[in-house]
Amino acid sequence: MKVKSKGGKSKYKNTDILSAGSKIYAKKRKAKQETVDYVEFDPTKRTEYLTGFHKRKVERIKKTKEKYAQLAQEEKLKNRKEIREQRQQMADKNVQEMAAMLRTSLDDPDQFEEEEGEEEEEEEKQPVVTEFKNASNLTTVTVIDDLDMDALQD
Repeated sequence: MKVKSKGGKSKYKNTDILSAGSKIYAKKRKAKQETVDYVEFDPTKRTEYLTGFHKRKVERIKKTKEKYAQLAQEEKLKNRKEIREQRQQMADKNVQEMAAMLRTSLDDPDQFEEEEGEEEEEEEKQPVVTEFKNASNLTTVTVIDDLDMDALQD
């Protein structure tokens, strides 16, 4: 570390000067330890490495596609399971509603007779259809006697 004095000259601290040599020697020792004694050269492995770039790239792409296909399959199965559970819940709900309706109908047997009577009344209310023929036109008029607006809105 440099320290500037009043005259503008820079001076080194004594501790930095004394410890600078140890840092250099430490780097040299470390470099010496990391050196490799012997490198084995295999020409077949070298050619395999140099010619295998395309093969490895295709393999990576294939693995990625398989991975995403597997994820898509799992997602599809999960969605099917959820839909199946929803359908099962709806079926259970419908069964419970039908059971409740049957219980109430067993308690009140006259209800069926009333519903049958209403159906007969509805069948009796048939519209009247009248046709008017002209030389060039055929006009059909349908007359409904009892028009229930509440039934049409539902």
